[in-house]
Amino acid sequence: MTEAEPDPMAVGRAVRERHVLILDLSKSMLAPLPDPENPGPEKQKIEVARTAVYRILENAEATAAYFGLVTFTETVRVAVPLTEIRRENLPYVESLISVLTPSGRSAIWDAIAVGADLLRSGGGGVRGNLVLVTDGWDNASAKFEVPEPTDPPSTGVRTDLVPYLVTPGSDLTLRVIGIGNGAERDKGVDSGRMSSFLHRLGQRAQELGLAPAFSFQEVVTGSQLFAQLVNAFLDIDFEGTRPIDQLHPEELARNAASAARALKEPQQHATVSRLESHLASPAAAEAAYSEASAMEVDVLSTPNGIVPPYLKDRYGPLGTVIEAYLAKDFDGALERLNRAQAVLPAVTRYYWLARIHFGRSEIVEAARALLQAWSEAEHLPPANRARVIRRLAMLQARMQNDRETEMLVQFIDDTETKLARAPPKLRSQLVELFGRLMELRGTYQLTKIEGDDAVADAARRHEAAVERAFGLLQDARLENTGTDPAVESALDFVEICLAEMR
Repeated sequence: MTEAEPDPMAVGRAVRERHVLILDLSKSMLAPLPDPENPGPEKQKIEVARTAVYRILENAEATAAYFGLVTFTETVRVAVPLTEIRRENLPYVESLISVLTPSGRSAIWDAIAVGADLLRSGGGGVRGNLVLVTDGWDNASAKFEVPEPTDPPSTGVRTDLVPYLVTPGSDLTLRVIGIGNGAERDKGVDSGRMSSFLHRLGQRAQELGLAPAFSFQEVVTGSQLFAQLVNAFLDIDFEGTRPIDQLHPEELARNAASAARALKEPQQHATVSRLESHLASPAAAEAAYSEASAMEVDVLSTPNGIVPPYLKDRYGPLGTVIEAYLAKDFDGALERLNRAQAVLPAVTRYYWLARIHFGRSEIVEAARALLQAWSEAEHLPPANRARVIRRLAMLQARMQNDRETEMLVQFIDDTETKLARAPPKLRSQLVELFGRLMELRGTYQLTKIEGDDAVADAARRHEAAVERAFGLLQDARLENTGTDPAVESALDFVEICLAEMR
């Protein structure tokens, strides 16, 4: 196997992230990009993109991820083959990035096909994270096309990109970052046609029984471009927690037993009931992609007390609020939040207002703000709602010092995040297991009703429900043929919860 075709399922090591960036190098990328948030000389689009790539490479080197770079004008080139970024090869890769020079036109469809080929596995499936950054529309592809329904019949000279990109066995995330306002001629990506392309990809994925993960985000400033590019490759976990697959078995067992108490005692853990209707991850294709609502309520981690870098670049106006909050300057954070409230989604504003008040030990004000956040979350698109609901539940559990609910929410959130690239069947099995765990709350309570003649029957029904859940658990273990440690830890967690629910 060549370096450009790494084996992500190699025995004895964790599954590695696989990322390919497809970067527009057409002549229009030399144009300046306004940035009202950062006064000073305007930077060229390519300068902003290059800076973001340097940041992405730093993270890839730290996590031993695989990264590849495809550039395109009217010609498509593999600037960086898909390879593990290591300390010894990072300077060489960075030097390649530094000499990228825009010129010519845009062969977007051909470039996407080449990027997909870098992520194509031996079985033909495209597996990994594909990110396209462009400021225009295809006008130079020679091998591939994306025909519109109103287009004249194809001559067959070029291949339809949609079935080439989404093939059986694929597990692909495609994110398109469009620079400029496409409503103006030659001023950006045609958002309507790009959305139509992504819709076709989603339909194709559903026909094959795959989970669609395709999105489009328009950016019009330098800060937005940097933030969207970095966010497409990086994510930030919960504050003060470790990923489930890094827990010692004894620690995992304690956390699972603690979470089971939240399932067994609904009266003492009312927050859990809020999660039931939002537990399953909805199909992202059912709602328009919205970066603001999903990303900006993340609970940030502060390893060793160090504030994460690039907060302002990544989160825009909210970044200054987060910086003050993490520095425990709650007065400053509140002042900045008030200044930024006009440009923040309501759920984001109320969530951070609750966190700031809680940090100041203003419990009543924090609870009032969190209640507003819950209300606003109900109006979010389905594709964003479940993740945000879990963030709110985590905060409420901390405010109520409800360690059991916190353990349960953290487990569900961490596992669903880790499962983003799991095979669709395995992912659906885990989500169904989460639902069965929630259902066991009700059947368990029926077994505790004293003096009811139906208690014995309730106990039998509850035990039968537990056994069905155990059966699903064993099916999931058989399906996890790649022995992903995150999935194995999740299954161990569920098994301990089920044993506690007997």
